[in-house]
Amino acid sequence: MSSVEINLPEELTISQAHALHDEFEELLNKQNPEQLVVHASKVTRADTAGLQLMLTVVQITNERRIELKWDKPSEKFKETAYVLGLNNALGLH
Repeated sequence: MSSVEINLPEELTISQAHALHDEFEELLNKQNPEQLVVHASKVTRADTAGLQLMLTVVQITNERRIELKWDKPSEKFKETAYVLGLNNALGLH
């Protein structure tokens, strides 16, 4: 199984969203993996724009039948997703 990994930044915010979007796009389009592992343990701050980006990644991986695996999402990441009502959509159970 071909797998790619990405480390989310400490601040998953609007200021990081564009660069992170480009990084995801490059990984998913150029490498065409079967699995995407997202390391989210270092996230200490997340905002709506950051989580919307992650929701877009979830939707794209679903459409392309790429398995998405969250690796140790931080409590702050999970808490923000829950407050915004995105925890289920992101697959954070």
